[in-house]
Amino acid sequence: MRTLILALLLLFTAFAYPQDKILDKRNALVTIRGNVGIPRGISSQMFRTCFAGVYEANLSVNVRLFGNFFIGVGYQNSHFQNNKFLKFQYFKASIPYNTRLMAHSGFMKIGIDKFFSPTGYMSYSLNSGLMQVNYLHVNADTNLLNRPYGLQTYITPYLQPEMAVNFIVDEKQKMSLSIFVAYATVLSNFDPKGPRFNHFEEVSKKNNRYYMSWFNIGFGFTVLLDRKAKA
Repeated sequence: MRTLILALLLLFTAFAYPQDKILDKRNALVTIRGNVGIPRGISSQMFRTCFAGVYEANLSVNVRLFGNFFIGVGYQNSHFQNNKFLKFQYFKASIPYNTRLMAHSGFMKIGIDKFFSPTGYMSYSLNSGLMQVNYLHVNADTNLLNRPYGLQTYITPYLQPEMAVNFIVDEKQKMSLSIFVAYATVLSNFDPKGPRFNHFEEVSKKNNRYYMSWFNIGFGFTVLLDRKAKA
């Protein structure tokens, strides 16, 4: 995993310095950008002990303001599933939990595109907005270690820088496909009492000093509307 991340970062760094003759190339006036990947918890040990990423997807509509600088608005959905070792003990039986973290986010996007070839460009952007975090299918555990009960739904700000390498794939130059990396930081700490996991010793002993955050690698697309390229 670390090798893949390092290779992608080196690839992005290499593409960040285009040839002078391509610097003035313009992307489309309006772009519809979408990404999907599988998030992986990074910072809080307690959070990543409890949950594993299922998917994260977002969609945004953006307008180029000047040069290749753009601004837009979008929606993101993030889905995590509890790790399999979390089980409810009922007499001699173990029943797996099915607790999920489902987050709905509205965000503003700012960024810039940099062409490194007539059909290839880098995108550097920042998503920032509000995330509604929901814990679903929470087991009704009454253990004293889970009291006072944590919130099962709450709203928190978040930040998500993103880098992508894009390649225009059709002759009419109306669509590009991409590989992206992103890092989301939710500006609140994980509370294991929300999904009622605090009674698990494997969870309660983990470090939880930093905000919830996750790394995401995946694939994306961009629809290029009214594209006027300038070489």
